[in-house]
Amino acid sequence: MFRLWNQLTKPRVTVLVLATVLPGMYLGTTGYPSFSAVLITLFGTYLMSSASFILNQYIERERDAIMYRTKQRPIPAGEISPTNALLLGIFVAVFAFVILTYFVNLLTAVCALSALLLYVFLYTIWLKPRTEQNIVIGGISGCIGPLIGYAAMANALPIQAWIMFLMIFLWTPAHFWALAIFLKDDYEFAGIPMMPVVSGIQKTVNQIFIYAIAYSVSVIGFYFVDDRMGYLFLLSAIVLTILILTFAFRLKQSMDKVLAKRFFFFSILHLFLVSIVIVIDSKI
Repeated sequence: MFRLWNQLTKPRVTVLVLATVLPGMYLGTTGYPSFSAVLITLFGTYLMSSASFILNQYIERERDAIMYRTKQRPIPAGEISPTNALLLGIFVAVFAFVILTYFVNLLTAVCALSALLLYVFLYTIWLKPRTEQNIVIGGISGCIGPLIGYAAMANALPIQAWIMFLMIFLWTPAHFWALAIFLKDDYEFAGIPMMPVVSGIQKTVNQIFIYAIAYSVSVIGFYFVDDRMGYLFLLSAIVLTILILTFAFRLKQSMDKVLAKRFFFFSILHLFLVSIVIVIDSKI
């Protein structure tokens, strides 16, 4: 049962979502957020994120069945029926909304639910099968972590929350297009119009480099929009920016699929480190 839950809910992806909630929580309060507040907010967000992935797999079950990377997921593999997966996803989403509303506040619950709705309806159902720009617009759903954190602590969404939202919005295309390069054949076989399939790897690596620049500017720019950010954040942001731009430039020059996969995993580490440095520097 535990293995089945993990396969349905992609916990490794959810960990990164939770990491982006924490900066909002620490910046959203003048002191330190209470352990109970952090725990219940992260738990509710974890459940809502899990529900979105369950519903995503329900919707994509037919495409998953023909892709090598996904054909062993629980629904196409017959480990859980589509109906049961749908009911489970809805139940977990409702449960998460109730928990966040009752124990945190309504704004936090609405932010978390909006992430699910955007991911399921805007990205999975509408954009992913139709356009190579699916992840640019559909990626909005993955940017809401900082909003959840701020809402949980301040019951408000100030400019700092939206700058972190923008930061993740600019990070997302480069992150997912790198994976799409590595999985190009799988996406092409399934008929999913990811950018490497529709426009080729050359255009994709160029776009990755452009978005890496924009993301890096937003990371360094956060130093200037929140006066709690000190030299620790600024120096860390500069070093991390140099690293990701160097990586993106190497990928642009080589167009190598293995390097694209490495960039994908490095981008995860990069956003995680940026989030942690914001948390640390906000309280120093």
